[in-house]
Amino acid sequence: MASATWREDLKALLDGMDTWARQRGWRLVREPPLTREEVDALPRLLSGYPYELPTPYREEAFVVPESYRQFLLLHREVRLEHQPDGDEWETYQPFHIWTPTLESLTASWTPSGTTVDDREITTTDLISFADAYLGVEAARWCFYTRTEPKGGELPLLLEDNDYEALAGHYVDDGEWLDSNAPLTFGFDSFEAWFTRLCAVVRREDLDLNDYVAVGNAMLE
Repeated sequence: MASATWREDLKALLDGMDTWARQRGWRLVREPPLTREEVDALPRLLSGYPYELPTPYREEAFVVPESYRQFLLLHREVRLEHQPDGDEWETYQPFHIWTPTLESLTASWTPSGTTVDDREITTTDLISFADAYLGVEAARWCFYTRTEPKGGELPLLLEDNDYEALAGHYVDDGEWLDSNAPLTFGFDSFEAWFTRLCAVVRREDLDLNDYVAVGNAMLE
């Protein structure tokens, strides 16, 4: 369950990030909020996925986590932007919580017929909500819906595709593609994850251009 002070803590975190970004010559972009009705409709939205899935999506499994809900009711999207070439503003990918759309929330899903070692796999349990760019391939932070919510929260999984797709389960027996995958959870709530993200990005000893180091710092 989101802490009693989470909404105020979230505002303070965002204000702190805004100040830090300005001092660095960056900027924090905060988009308008979603309505409660729009947040409530997110689980139903995913039922419109246009491709056949290896395992079915169940709306009831995606309970919008309470601390994520509070975030969306404040801002639908938040991202850091910088000017690496001194001209155009670009998103700093490790700090980008996306506007939740059908495309973004299902970005980690694989359609039927996707295989690893000639065995069909499924990633339908992963609901992606933020970038986790590590420097090469797409990587995402996801809510994991195969477990029951605890206190209104879902655990978070880092889906890292820099080398090979290993976040997911085999369809035939339900086992993880990689037995180490559960080690990449790291957070039991969006609140804990976002608090950590703000702290990591502001670390003075961290090279923010070393995306792998940033990702590793998130999981320390």
